[in-house]
Amino acid sequence: MSTSERDALKRIFGNTGFLIAGRATNAICSFVYIAWAVRALGLSQFGVLMLVTTFGAAVSQATHLLSWQPLLHYGTDPFTNGRKAQFSRVLAFCIRADYISGGLGWLVGTLGVALFGTYMGWPAADQGAACAYMLTIAFMNTSWSAGVFRLCNSFWLTMLTDLSGALVRTVGSGIGFMYHMGLDYYLLVWSMTQLIMFLSSTWLGWMQLRHTGGTLRFSLFTPLKAGDAPGIWRFTLSTSCNHLLGSVFNQFGTLLVGGILGPADAAVYRVSRQIGEGIAKPAQLMMPALYPEFIRLREEQDWYGIKRVTIKLFLMIGGFSVLLMGVAMAVGNILLTWMLHVHWHGGRSLIMLMLGSAILGLGVVPLEPLLTVIGQVSQVLKGRIIVTLTYLPLVYGMTMAWHLEGAAAAADVAGLIMLAVCLRPVVAWFRRMAPGRRPTGTATGDVPPATVPSVPEKSTGM
Repeated sequence: MSTSERDALKRIFGNTGFLIAGRATNAICSFVYIAWAVRALGLSQFGVLMLVTTFGAAVSQATHLLSWQPLLHYGTDPFTNGRKAQFSRVLAFCIRADYISGGLGWLVGTLGVALFGTYMGWPAADQGAACAYMLTIAFMNTSWSAGVFRLCNSFWLTMLTDLSGALVRTVGSGIGFMYHMGLDYYLLVWSMTQLIMFLSSTWLGWMQLRHTGGTLRFSLFTPLKAGDAPGIWRFTLSTSCNHLLGSVFNQFGTLLVGGILGPADAAVYRVSRQIGEGIAKPAQLMMPALYPEFIRLREEQDWYGIKRVTIKLFLMIGGFSVLLMGVAMAVGNILLTWMLHVHWHGGRSLIMLMLGSAILGLGVVPLEPLLTVIGQVSQVLKGRIIVTLTYLPLVYGMTMAWHLEGAAAAADVAGLIMLAVCLRPVVAWFRRMAPGRRPTGTATGDVPPATVPSVPEKSTGM
């Protein structure tokens, strides 16, 4: 293994470790604050809380622009080479994208509650509080600061942001449990959690820029100049549409289950999915750490290095998946019973199905950033479109036929389709750019630089 490959894997696992630490803390806290919320509200009202907050998260994910990716793609070169004015303009574009999309999400969420709240299974008496909660969407997106953390290789700051939110939600839920607070209070706690995370990530982002890049002459309204970031809108919309379709898979399935089976079943579905994804989360958190490393290898045109790193990650994920299945068999149903404070018949099989979907998603972890970096983000978008068109009618039909187990099985089918669609172009790219083993004595392969697009977003098909 070359030095660049070892360094890349070292940074990937080191940065993933910081993300795992933050999310592990959040997961541990979630077992506590969800249990407290269920006991304070009851399963039905807790189901309404999950539906409202899930709808808010879904609208946020559906409307916000994923600005951290263009910040990495277009900001890495000017930032590392000291072109502060150009980097400031790219940064201003990304911050504007966050704030504008956050305001749009608030409007869409408020309108959605007014028009469809009843159809999503929310009692009319709770829709006023749900409508007020939609203001939270305006400050849910902290994408530009996440991009700064990744650009500066300071993933530990993401851990601090996650920790601040977890502490607020846990303490707030504990107070609500002690004093028997209702749904409005818990919606306020969930909203304050997002506000604290927004403020902390914004402050840490600015402090990190001042520490590593010095003083920036920055104006939020400074437009991009010609040549600063050619194709940035196309690239941003492509990656954001991919994220949008992913949110349909992750969030709207819960809303659909709630509309069909009611809030209580939606709560069981959401929590069992959270347990499955929580067990698989350590490997899923590798994806943000992969982007900057794939970008570095791409700039070095080390195609064999990208291939070796990807294959090693696949092998590690495969071994990790076997371990996850054993963990889910042993403790999955216990966690579900403890968090919901009720014993749900068939809870173990439900969590195993949910974990199956999460494990299939792990296979996409190295593929999605790779396709994005090499200029084939349209292939990821194609997979998301196919999965979305398949999943929504499938989850509706299977939920009607087999209730929660059917909804979970539909997620497995969708995950398998996504993995197959993303794997095919990656295998074809490796055969073309890095066939066989690395030639002896070379560091970057034997592909002439002119055959590879230097700016991946120009080759995306939109």
